[in-house]
Amino acid sequence: AEAEAEAEAEASGSEEAEVWARQLAEAAPVVRLEGQPRRQRHGWTVTWSVARRWLGSYDRLDRVQVGGRHVYCRRGSSSRVLWFTAGFWHFGHIQYLGSQTAALFVADSAACPEAIGEEGVWHVGLPSRGWAPLHELRVRAGAEPPPQPRPLPSAMLPALVGLVIVLAASTGFRVWL
Repeated sequence: AEAEAEAEAEASGSEEAEVWARQLAEAAPVVRLEGQPRRQRHGWTVTWSVARRWLGSYDRLDRVQVGGRHVYCRRGSSSRVLWFTAGFWHFGHIQYLGSQTAALFVADSAACPEAIGEEGVWHVGLPSRGWAPLHELRVRAGAEPPPQPRPLPSAMLPALVGLVIVLAASTGFRVWL
């Protein structure tokens, strides 16, 4: 009976190891940290002003791993990175890579950041105030969607026509509207 229990535990462990290895191998090449505050409350503005600096897309560094997981670098900033150490995912500056010093962290041992469970709560470090939870932050697979062009407000049309007329008059071109 004891041998059967050990065999079951080993089989279960190997299944979990296979799932973990598959998740690591299939980790998204780009992840993004996203979130919006739900409502204003005491200290919320400070918390989000710190956290929003870290929002955006992060590219996987294929040849760099820490804690057996990929490291990600923020697009447009070689100093902001995402890594795993000691049971926590961290967003922080590159000089702290591999340490537990970070601007944001979540307690989750997922193989890749996009697999962090919905129950995972990110915490943001506030200067002289400690750590504050931000339930709205999530890491998702994929880059940020490109910004959508906004249509020209109809209220601006008369001003635009006036600008065209002024420019035409100042350059000597004739414009028929």
